[in-house]
Amino acid sequence: MKKIYAIVIATIVCGCLLYLYSQPLPASLSTVPITNITSNLWKEEISLFMVSSDEAFTIAITPYQKILSSKNTNTTYAYIIATGKNKDYQQKPSEKDTKDTRLLQIGNPVIMQHAKKIATLENPIQEAEQLVFQAIETKTEGIPIIPAPAVFEAKKGDCTEHAIATIALLRALHIPSRAVVGMIASKEYAGKKNVFVFHMWAEAFYNNRWVLVDATRPGKKKSNIYIALSYHSLETEMPLEFLETMASIQNLKVTYLS
Repeated sequence: MKKIYAIVIATIVCGCLLYLYSQPLPASLSTVPITNITSNLWKEEISLFMVSSDEAFTIAITPYQKILSSKNTNTTYAYIIATGKNKDYQQKPSEKDTKDTRLLQIGNPVIMQHAKKIATLENPIQEAEQLVFQAIETKTEGIPIIPAPAVFEAKKGDCTEHAIATIALLRALHIPSRAVVGMIASKEYAGKKNVFVFHMWAEAFYNNRWVLVDATRPGKKKSNIYIALSYHSLETEMPLEFLETMASIQNLKVTYLS
């Protein structure tokens, strides 16, 4: 269990790919090479990948990702997934997507003050992304998961702080939202080319559809370059179901299929 904690903390909490330059972890800890990659990945809207490991793991089904097939044996665990858009996804928000948690503290005056700034604007999703991106002035890594009010006060953080602060604002505005943990493709990171970098972002339910929200890079997203591994409840720093899902990340392999 100690090994699992070390791997998860080193890769997910600290190893996020940020929009601005930072001091990243060694690429061997925070990245997964993309095998068979072509330039089409950066142009297309839907991508196919095989994600595999020699240890059991799960892949999330999301509004932007579907599982096409899977293979589970004693020595090989693999999923063929399509990323970019999952037209078959029908799940609506649940109560847990609007509740307050110890990490969000949506009734805190700091959160309410920032939420009020965007409450009447035309697109609160985009405005929340931009507000959080600007509020976190120092883009850094290695910060333990901290509550949303502390993020705004410290004005520094990595992808986890961006996600937590954004979700706090959205839930304060009664917009259902949730945290996603996984990977994002990058042309280059920490000296490594064509890799997936461990990352955290959000999804929000707005205008009757789920929207990918990532305050580390405000604006239009390429949803096909995100691979979701697990949802995070944001009730504790490392909930058990999250740890179980992420335990095998050090053995992940990603192959680009189209």
